[in-house]
Amino acid sequence: MKSNKNKRKKPGNIRGFTLMEVIVVIAVLGALSALALPKFTGVLANSQLKTDQANVRIVQSALELYRAEKEDKLPTAATFDALVTALNTAGYLKNATIPSVSGGTFTYDPDKGVVSFTAKAI
Repeated sequence: MKSNKNKRKKPGNIRGFTLMEVIVVIAVLGALSALALPKFTGVLANSQLKTDQANVRIVQSALELYRAEKEDKLPTAATFDALVTALNTAGYLKNATIPSVSGGTFTYDPDKGVVSFTAKAI
């Protein structure tokens, strides 16, 4: 009677991936990541810009509410940061500071009562 325990498999019966197959898979994954990475960075920059634009609308809405409740008076603030602090102190904004996430600049015109945002130059 023959024992199967000591029998070795022939090299042709071993299953696995060849070196060429592994190299092809790595190349395909590299190409896919090279295509996806620029798309992701564009989406991130666009979302940061949209966040800053939304923050301008929030501050402008708080300023208009302040004017409506204070008989058309504007807060005494010369800069955007001072305006945000004044609106926060008066209870019209939750945060005392609003930093730009996209690297742009917030501005406030105290004569017109208008808040604006200038995007960072590319």
